[in-house]
Amino acid sequence: MIKQRLRVAILLSVVLMTIAGCGGTAEPQEEATPTPIPTPVVPSRPTYEVKRGEVVSSAQFVGRIAPVVEEELFFRIDGRVENVYVDRNQQVEEGEVLAELEVTDLKNQLTQAETDLEAMRQDYDLRVTEAEATLKSAEWRLAQAHINDPAPQVEIAKVSLEQAEAALAEAQHEQQAQQAHWNYRVAKARYEQALQAQESHRYDLQLLAQDVELARRHLEEVKAGLDVTQAELRVKRLKDLIADAQITAPFDGTVLFVEIEEGDDAVGYREIMTIAELDELEISADLSEDLLQNLVEGMEVTVKPVTGADETFDGTIRRLPYPYGSASSAESDDETTRVSLNTDLEFEGFEIGKMMEVTVLLERKENVLWLPPQAIRTFEGRNFVVVQEGEGQRRVDVTIGIEGRDRVEIEDGLSEGQVVIGQ
Repeated sequence: MIKQRLRVAILLSVVLMTIAGCGGTAEPQEEATPTPIPTPVVPSRPTYEVKRGEVVSSAQFVGRIAPVVEEELFFRIDGRVENVYVDRNQQVEEGEVLAELEVTDLKNQLTQAETDLEAMRQDYDLRVTEAEATLKSAEWRLAQAHINDPAPQVEIAKVSLEQAEAALAEAQHEQQAQQAHWNYRVAKARYEQALQAQESHRYDLQLLAQDVELARRHLEEVKAGLDVTQAELRVKRLKDLIADAQITAPFDGTVLFVEIEEGDDAVGYREIMTIAELDELEISADLSEDLLQNLVEGMEVTVKPVTGADETFDGTIRRLPYPYGSASSAESDDETTRVSLNTDLEFEGFEIGKMMEVTVLLERKENVLWLPPQAIRTFEGRNFVVVQEGEGQRRVDVTIGIEGRDRVEIEDGLSEGQVVIGQ
């Protein structure tokens, strides 16, 4: 507008000068007054007063609603899918087979291995039974021999011999002496026979004891020689291979999704199913290492939906992944952070998978100096502010403490009430 007025004024001046130069008798005109050019407005920068109050440091992340108990399922070997027995949202019981690969050859091998094992066990049981019976019979014979000890017969024969000796010594005439002599010879023979029987019994006991020992060794050899361990290991190995080709429910729950069909090629250890218990829900999130280092299990949080209602819910960080929380190295495959809420999410109408914003209270300080973040400047790692002092300005280095979303703690460099010029 100003430029347009200037152009009009200049044009009028030229016209007047032209008329004057042509010797015209026109009366002289009054000189035009130039229009003033306004001074450009310089915008003023905002100022902030150093205040004292509460400063809260927090962190935000986004997670999804997920079941507290949830597990991803997979085959442990590669193969072609033969059967899928479940669909999405189907309820299953612990141990139920959900899907399996084509393993007909392994199943045939297992059947044969189990047949061989059963035959070995039957043969083993039969031969062990026979060996145990032989041992028991030998032990009985030895025990019986101990019972039939001829020692009493030896003692009886010895007494009879002594009586015959006494009768022979007391014989009065020839006829009595002759009879006493015969009786003595018979008694002596019986005594010697009893001694021989006693000696023979001693040898019998040794032989029977040896039979018992041999029977015991034979039983041990039968047990060792008919070891079914290798056959049992083969059966177990085949069962494990077949189990690796199956997906079974680890607990009672609901199948959340199935990502495979019959006839598909499956890759071992690639997740293709998820099962969960839907009775209890929480927030699950994958967080960066920088954020995890600032979190501790048990920290208080507030949660609100990313979209939709603005209602917030209180909760706590229930679990951090290994090694940041209480999870063991055995659970290191689960790298999610879990947040439990003080309300029933399902009752509140939230479904699995809905995104939620989580705010974590990291630190809180009362009665400290603070400024808004936009009042603080940084250059090459140095934090400073521009302080208003009368008509002048002065740069002041500051030490900052905890940093919140709208407040930054000032630990050193400023006093309450000072005015700082923003950027």
